[in-house]
Order: sequence, then C-alpha cells, then structure tokens
Amino acid sequence: MSFKEQLSREQIRTLPLRDAIALDEHTVARAAIALMRTHSLGCAVIVDPGCRPQGIFNEQSIIRMLMAGVSLDTTAISAFADPDVGIVRADDPILFAWQAVVDQGHRFLCVTDDEGYLIGLTGQRGLAEYVCDCYAKQIAVQRLGSAPWMLQREGA
Repeated sequence: MSFKEQLSREQIRTLPLRDAIALDEHTVARAAIALMRTHSLGCAVIVDPGCRPQGIFNEQSIIRMLMAGVSLDTTAISAFADPDVGIVRADDPILFAWQAVVDQGHRFLCVTDDEGYLIGLTGQRGLAEYVCDCYAKQIAVQRLGSAPWMLQREGA
C-alpha cells in the first residue's frame, strides 16, 4: 500500500491527539498565555458554550497583540484570534489533516466528533509522529522532543 493510500484509509483518531486548551472568547490574553505555557502548547482554542471551535489563539496572535501595544491583562483573546481555525473530524481520513497542514498552512488542527464538539488537537506534530511511526524501521527517525541520538551514543 502506498503512503497516500495509507493516509486515505486510516482515520485521524489514530494520530497522536493532544488535549486542547478550550477557552471562551472573553478570556484575557495573559490567562491564556499562562495556560499555554503550563501545558507546553502553542495554542488555545476558542470555543462556544457547546465546546465547538470558533477560533484559535496562538503565538502569531500574541505577536499581533504586542505589535498593537494592547494590554495582555485586559484584552480578550477573541480580539486577536485567528477565525480560520483548521477543523477535522476524528473519523476523517488522515489525508484530510495532511492537506489542511500542507495545502492550507494550518499548524494546529482541532479534532472534533461527529457533532462538532472539540475532542483534541493534532497538526504538524501529530503528522510528523505518524510518519516516524510508519517508517521507523525503514529510515532513521527520532521522536520529537527526545535527545539527539548523537548525544546518547557512547563517548558523546
């Protein structure tokens, strides 16, 4: 089976999903940033009261806020969030996530259930880990976040 066929057959739910930081639109930026740092995550998802994604607050949002000179203590994240949030369903083929990252430029993707409720995040990192798992025995790969193999060998 080719790589593209494999992406078309396997569902997004098989990707490594990260827990999303789900916040309402009125959350102030400093609180969102603190949560993002605590959870080592580059974004927070703005959700409606039903926990459906409405926007994404990420590092680019923070940069736009700083460039505008607004207060992180009083400005709501919705004022600088990106409304073009990438959303995929858990039962969609992985190819959909691949296209959203490669063709549409999304770094993070909100994964939802059939009713549109947020269940987690994936994106560039999830796809990279998937590729590493698929080809671990065929090419030299290293898990994201691990120490480089050159530093682990004897005599390093």
